[in-house]
Amino acid sequence: MLPTSSPLGKIVPFWNELDGNIFFNRIFSRPIIIDEIELSSLALDNDIPTIILEFDIAEYPDAPPQKWKQAGFNICRIGLNCGTPKKIKIINIPTNNKLTVQITQQQNSFIVQAANDTSLIELETKHLLLCGPSAYKNII
Repeated sequence: MLPTSSPLGKIVPFWNELDGNIFFNRIFSRPIIIDEIELSSLALDNDIPTIILEFDIAEYPDAPPQKWKQAGFNICRIGLNCGTPKKIKIINIPTNNKLTVQITQQQNSFIVQAANDTSLIELETKHLLLCGPSAYKNII
C-alpha cells in the first residue's frame, strides 16, 4: 500500500495525477507509481524562475505511438517543470545512481524530493507540470 500523506502534506502517488498528463495518460492505460528515476538533466533558469528535471522511468507505455513501436524504443523519458521554485537543495549532483522521487502536495505548493543515499534534489514549487513523455532505444 502506498503512503498517502506525510508531515508535509498529501503524497502524490502517481505520475498520472500531475498537471500536463494528457499525452502520458494516452499511452499508459494504468496509473504509474512515482518511484525511482534515472536523472538525465537538471536545468535551472534564473531569468524565468524555473527548474526542469528530465529523467527515465522504469515503466514503458503499454499503448505507445506507432512510430515508437516501429523505431523499437524501449525507454520512457519524462520530466518535471517546476515554476517559481524556492528552498532549493542540490547535493552531489550529477549522479549515475537512481533517485527515489516523492512529491508532496501542500495547500499552495508542491515539495519535490529526489534522493538516494548520497544525492539529493529538493525544492518547493508553486507550479508543477509533467513534461513529455518521449522515448528512445537503449541498446545496452
